[in-house]
Amino acid sequence: MVLAARQWKAAWRFRVLRRRCAARLTDLDLTPATTMAALCQQLGRRRNRPIRLIPLPLPEAGPCGIWLSLPEVDLIAYEAGTNRMHQDHIIAHELAHLICGHSTVDTRRGPDTRALFPDLDPALVRAMLHRAHYPDAQEQEAEVMASLLLSRVSRTPPEPGGTSELTIRLEQALLPPHRRGRPPDA
Repeated sequence: MVLAARQWKAAWRFRVLRRRCAARLTDLDLTPATTMAALCQQLGRRRNRPIRLIPLPLPEAGPCGIWLSLPEVDLIAYEAGTNRMHQDHIIAHELAHLICGHSTVDTRRGPDTRALFPDLDPALVRAMLHRAHYPDAQEQEAEVMASLLLSRVSRTPPEPGGTSELTIRLEQALLPPHRRGRPPDA
């Protein structure tokens, strides 16, 4: 009985979170984008500052993506050595942090960044060092928002020759209702 109540409460919290993220996305009034880069351009125009995507070979033990909010531009670095679908997910996750207003700086804890990187702005260094330490609630919100963002972009088509009927049916079933029945790149 207690487990069922916890599961119901977790499901209810998830529904509330999803509605909140969907409302944020609706408030942005974005048009459906054809690519993740196009989505970044739309968001950049809305924010009056560009969003630059930077593919980098990131260390395996570190994060797959990093969002840095600089005075004139937002930078999103993402793992260069993975497939396009995973890259899109990483970028969407970082965009979600940006859209949700999550801070990349935690000034209350961590090493003395001036000693580690004396030539760099301490806030920027803290942003990079603490990027993987978001509270779970922010990570959950970013994942939910990322899934909603990904419903707005064309997904990378499957590899040539590797598409089975089952794969096509699964892909169509997982698309948002307004995109079903159209090819993945439509």
